[in-house]
Amino acid sequence: MCEVILPCEYNPKECPSLPKEKPRLFTNLLLYCWQREYDKRPYRQFQFKRLEFEERIGRKYHCIRDLRVIVNYLLRRPQLSVNISSLVVSNWDAGLLKDFIRALIPVWYIDLTLMNFPHEFFVMMRLNAGKLNVSHLSLQGTPLTDNDVRILREFLLVSKTLRKLNVSRCSLTQYNFALIADGVYKSPGVRRLNASRLLGKGLTLDSEKMASILGSLLMQNTLWSLTLEHCELTAQDMIPIAEYLALPDSRFRRLRIACNKIGPDGVFFLMRGMSLGGYLELLDIRYCSIGTHGGEWVAKYLTSCRKLQSLHLNYNEIGSEAVNLILLAMKKRCKLERLTLYGNTFDSRTAMIVRRLLDAEVVLHSELDISYTYDEALQDYRVVPWR
Repeated sequence: MCEVILPCEYNPKECPSLPKEKPRLFTNLLLYCWQREYDKRPYRQFQFKRLEFEERIGRKYHCIRDLRVIVNYLLRRPQLSVNISSLVVSNWDAGLLKDFIRALIPVWYIDLTLMNFPHEFFVMMRLNAGKLNVSHLSLQGTPLTDNDVRILREFLLVSKTLRKLNVSRCSLTQYNFALIADGVYKSPGVRRLNASRLLGKGLTLDSEKMASILGSLLMQNTLWSLTLEHCELTAQDMIPIAEYLALPDSRFRRLRIACNKIGPDGVFFLMRGMSLGGYLELLDIRYCSIGTHGGEWVAKYLTSCRKLQSLHLNYNEIGSEAVNLILLAMKKRCKLERLTLYGNTFDSRTAMIVRRLLDAEVVLHSELDISYTYDEALQDYRVVPWR
């Protein structure tokens, strides 16, 4: 008896391997057909995702040949927006990089997510900064080196059309973020900045230094939207932001600082500043551990925020007593159009308050992310999510 699993008469020639299917050719015509699936007439919203490409084409992406097809398509058909993700761009062909930048000149919205660019790409983008018509530039998830950040700062100083910059999750550290902030500060047009997920570069993130940079940036009074999520900000870091919110001539409209550690004191600083200035329209403080005490501060100052339209408080460990106070504040003179509370603690009284607000049409279902239902097991009303 043989000691192997296969039988003695096993012959590998009797089970020939199936021939590999030849992968489809990637051409301009095929890319055009794909864009017709993603977009509508006049087909000027270009998007390309590497994972979908490899799944449909049956092979791996090639950083020279396939990128040349994409660039030729963009050169022949100018686009209004370009959304490309997960591509590796090589510096082996300088002409290809030059054509890529030339294809992006007429584009208004450029979204380059999870890309891998050589330094030469940013240099060429800087050289063509005066020609690019981009108003929205997103580099989310694209690693940026110190040299890339330096060139990007020069691009911000030259570009006159850029209005929104997204450098979230780009491996920015507490050191090179100062260059980005300086570029935004001196930029003639940037009004919206997203710099989420800043890193400490081997050290704990110095949030006091970041707060000082933000204070100088905000006092220029040109930004109207700021996003700083996952940045380890504390309550003391909210003081310069709150001081700017309290200014009577503040132009600030949207603040997203979710997933930080501001606590109840940080919420107190922000809500008090908003009540004095009264111009903020959106505040996102999800996952900030404000607790019941922070929820009480929100309820106290909510009616004083005259222009506040959206408030996000999900997963903040707010007790049912504070949640009830926030909901009761909706009965007063309040202009909130969206309030999210799911992820906190509720009780039967919370469900009754929600029921009365919705039945009396003081609040619409579209304005809350929670609703109510009657639980036969409890013989009472309880809160349920409403999406």
